[in-house]
Amino acid sequence: MSTIFRKNEEFNAAESGMAFSLAVLVPYLLTLIVFLLYTAFGGNTARALYRYLTAFAAQLSYLGVILFIFRQKLSWKPFRAGKFGVKYAVLALPICYGMLFGLGYVNDLFVGLLEKAGLSCAPVEVPLGNPSRLVLSLLVFGLMPALFEEMLFRGAILRGTDFMKVWQASLLNGLAFALFHQNPVQFVYPFLTGCVFALVALRAGSALPAAIMHAVNNVTVVLVGYFAPEASFGNVWIVVSALVCLAGALAYLVFFDKKPVYAAEGLEREHPLAGKYFFYFAAAGAVICVVSWISALLG
Repeated sequence: MSTIFRKNEEFNAAESGMAFSLAVLVPYLLTLIVFLLYTAFGGNTARALYRYLTAFAAQLSYLGVILFIFRQKLSWKPFRAGKFGVKYAVLALPICYGMLFGLGYVNDLFVGLLEKAGLSCAPVEVPLGNPSRLVLSLLVFGLMPALFEEMLFRGAILRGTDFMKVWQASLLNGLAFALFHQNPVQFVYPFLTGCVFALVALRAGSALPAAIMHAVNNVTVVLVGYFAPEASFGNVWIVVSALVCLAGALAYLVFFDKKPVYAAEGLEREHPLAGKYFFYFAAAGAVICVVSWISALLG
């Protein structure tokens, strides 16, 4: 730790890798403590209360990692929490529509293939059922992840891969985001959205447009689950229009809006805080994610 998280220095690749590991390790430990305390007092882990407690503990963990990094750097710069162009807020609309109603089925196909292979795919359930639970779910499963996870992934973690080409950084960030969920059911869709969010953050020079899209995505899923749990959006025109909107927005970002921000461009490739050192410091978190993912898959 003596070579990273130095005050008043640029956020570097090693620190970004460590940010990923901390984003995995800290919530893992805190939710484990919640589990031990909850079961010690005879709590039933099948109840909605336990789901809320663990989810809230995880979000507090992400906030703790964010505040730790801020305390070390004395700046919000590592999180790309700066201003952004209005056009990125406008682009968020077709992107969100495209992801929600065009990409969701890709995840369903992946889960279906796993189930046909006889593997375990436990669904991720958001506690709903009454207005108070709806409000709490919108906060814990909708808004808090959108802000905290984006500050980490499209901010601190993405910043350490700025030495890569835009498409490489976007793919790696999407993969990290997918593994971070540690569940096969939450792999394909988070991977795809993570890649898109990373691309938007790189073009905008800010993680805030990605936070907006993340919030719209999460809040929509919660609201649909509460007000129209049996609704089907499989109409071919909805899917096609969603994919067209998404493809158009991505085409603009890829081919016409080329303004990547390279935070690590001043570091030589073999500098002890650049390049491959992102992977060294991210390894601990990656191992935990992979083990948890396989364990969930095997039931």
